[in-house]
Amino acid sequence: MVAACGNKTAKKAEAREQVAEAAVLPEDFLDFTASLPGGGTAKLSDFVGHGKYILVDFWASWCGPCRREIPNIKNVYETYHGDLFDIVSVAVWDKPEDSLEAIEEEGLVWNQLIDAGRVPTDLYGIEGIPHLILFGPDGTIVASDIRGPEIGAAVAKALGK
Repeated sequence: MVAACGNKTAKKAEAREQVAEAAVLPEDFLDFTASLPGGGTAKLSDFVGHGKYILVDFWASWCGPCRREIPNIKNVYETYHGDLFDIVSVAVWDKPEDSLEAIEEEGLVWNQLIDAGRVPTDLYGIEGIPHLILFGPDGTIVASDIRGPEIGAAVAKALGK
């Protein structure tokens, strides 16, 4: 049992190192598939690596700190959304119906992936949420684990604003 726990910890540490800020993602992009709110599925790679800066917000409906971060994310979306920047929120560790209800309650108008489970957080070595990662136009990680005013500052810096 100890070996299994140690192995899991080592894998998470390796994942965190692999996706550290300014890290270039491997050829086999750390991709995952999740559900779209209106039905069907999408991959993270459907959004990331296509010429825009993409802010990815890993969150859950039951997570108080995640919900408190939404006004900051909304402000960044309203300020920078366009040809060079977009947002994708990924609901992890959450029931799809609860995610959908929170999306509606909060008025989230940007891209949403739901019912992602633990796969994304395991891939990216995320141990707590909210966890926001800013990806560059080519899929490199520009900033990771940013919160509050750091979100807007990271996006502004990346966009040269």
